[in-house]
Amino acid sequence: MRLDQGNVGRREFLQVVGNTILAVTLASGRSGFAYSSQDTEAHRGGSDDLDRYDFVMPRVRFKKRRGNGPDRWNVRPGGDANLLRELSDVIRCRVKPIKGTRDWEPQLAVEGQLNAVVTFDEPDKLREYPFLFMTGENYYEFTNKQKQNLRDYVTAGGFLLMDDCVVGSGGDFFYQSSYKLLEDVFGSGAVRKVPREHEVFHNVYDLGETGLPFLEHAGRFGPAGLRFTHGQNHGARGIFIRDRLAVFLSSTDLHCGWCDSHGVEWGIDGYRKAVQMGINIIMYALTH
Repeated sequence: MRLDQGNVGRREFLQVVGNTILAVTLASGRSGFAYSSQDTEAHRGGSDDLDRYDFVMPRVRFKKRRGNGPDRWNVRPGGDANLLRELSDVIRCRVKPIKGTRDWEPQLAVEGQLNAVVTFDEPDKLREYPFLFMTGENYYEFTNKQKQNLRDYVTAGGFLLMDDCVVGSGGDFFYQSSYKLLEDVFGSGAVRKVPREHEVFHNVYDLGETGLPFLEHAGRFGPAGLRFTHGQNHGARGIFIRDRLAVFLSSTDLHCGWCDSHGVEWGIDGYRKAVQMGINIIMYALTH
């Protein structure tokens, strides 16, 4: 499937410059994200991934507090794998792949399967990565130390994508916890709407009419003829550090959209829009 239908000019441009954009951004130590001469192989997790690849997408590990479902921080690694594969195809950059998974299986990533894992207890490791991804379906809480490390990471130039993994008609517990966490860390009223005019909806793919994609089950309807949906559409929300969007909070379950490369659940268009939104978010984060 071609994700670039109607965007040939953008893709041709990014094939030429995309890899350079990513490489320069990651190598420059933007806002403090770089290795020092004292870094060791042990500190980097025993690999040279950040030298070999232009982009690595770490998952944030955290503990759920309570909730109605089994999905945890490492749910459905196939979604990550699909997004990274599509990113590599579009931007022509060296993306660290996630192996042994595609689409919906396995439900939970096995040890070492994700291409990187971080926690907000490890400030030095956090600063190795300019982009982090966090998803789940349950309530959770951060300690005071984790809150401070989150604030330090974001204000130093890091970017965090938080996506609520609402299952079926379940509650938006992760979204509620994330909203509260961000307001605790950055102040009351700090979580703001991301308008459709914002660059994150237009930089690679023009999603201005769609905005944040909202997943609907293809061909499946409930009572009164209403289509089954996934996620709860509160619209795109985020934290801005001055004029930079630094945290993107989604309630519509983009990650489940990434899992559906065959269009079984959401249709091919649902998968395409979710992936396009993911690519837009990554490219915005790495160029600002």
